[in-house]
Amino acid sequence: MADPKNIFKGYCRKYGLRYTPERELIINEIYRKDCHFDVDSLFLRIRGRHPKIKLAKGSIYRTIPHLIKSGLLRESLVENGHISYEHKLGHAHHDHMKCVSCGSIFEFYEKDIDRIQQELCKKRRFKMLWHTHVIAGYCSKCRSKKVEEGLVR
Repeated sequence: MADPKNIFKGYCRKYGLRYTPERELIINEIYRKDCHFDVDSLFLRIRGRHPKIKLAKGSIYRTIPHLIKSGLLRESLVENGHISYEHKLGHAHHDHMKCVSCGSIFEFYEKDIDRIQQELCKKRRFKMLWHTHVIAGYCSKCRSKKVEEGLVR
């Protein structure tokens, strides 16, 4: 896997941005764990691991658009205006299922879904740049609880 720090350094040079220790800290923490995250959870992870370092949450908010534009990060889930992200390096294209009860996220890839999307775009002469596909529902564990409570079948 390519080094995300080197990719971002190149991005910063190209666009005349500063590559700061804070931005490096943000990249390191994002790529340290393979998980979905939002700004608040990332901020708390950084604070927990580096309590003596002063990092404003605003620094994360300002850095994320650049990480997306550089190809290091993508929005993975959007729910009620709340955005979750995941890093892109080392990840093949995939979609998500999210349990609305416990919040668990399951990644999946289905070639037929991608094929149908491509066909729809071609038919409508639409150039797809990216997409976000999330199936919301109950995981098997939560569904079993809901069935026991008589709330779902």
